[in-house]
Amino acid sequence: MNKTLTRIILSFAIVTLLWNCKSKETKEVVPQANDTENQAILEFTKAKEGFISETLFQVAVSSVLPTESERMDEAKTIAEQKSLNLLKTYTIPNLSDKGRKELREISKEGKIVDKNVSIGGRYFFLYQIQKSNLKRLVTKDLE
Repeated sequence: MNKTLTRIILSFAIVTLLWNCKSKETKEVVPQANDTENQAILEFTKAKEGFISETLFQVAVSSVLPTESERMDEAKTIAEQKSLNLLKTYTIPNLSDKGRKELREISKEGKIVDKNVSIGGRYFFLYQIQKSNLKRLVTKDLE
């Protein structure tokens, strides 16, 4: 009985000691962005990519380049390539050379829309391709 009681007391003392010695969690202080900045980030990150409608296709891109013209050029270049890659996922598996060429041309027909947002030195852009019957053309009419 004495051994059992001693073990219980010793176990309780060890648990209490460990509980009190447990290191306190440190919280890293991260500066909070203002609400409009958070809203802009949320709007951009939730921007739908792909077909928005039968006539509208969209991708989101970003740039950190210093001047507006450099940012726009980079955003357009990246967006064209990203559009091409995403458009390929909607086409038939064995697209002909003519079909691939037409798809490349379609990916270059888009424009950077005026929804660019600057957050912490990174600029976000939406690139949209607008064309009648675009979805049908990409999904069914390319060879």
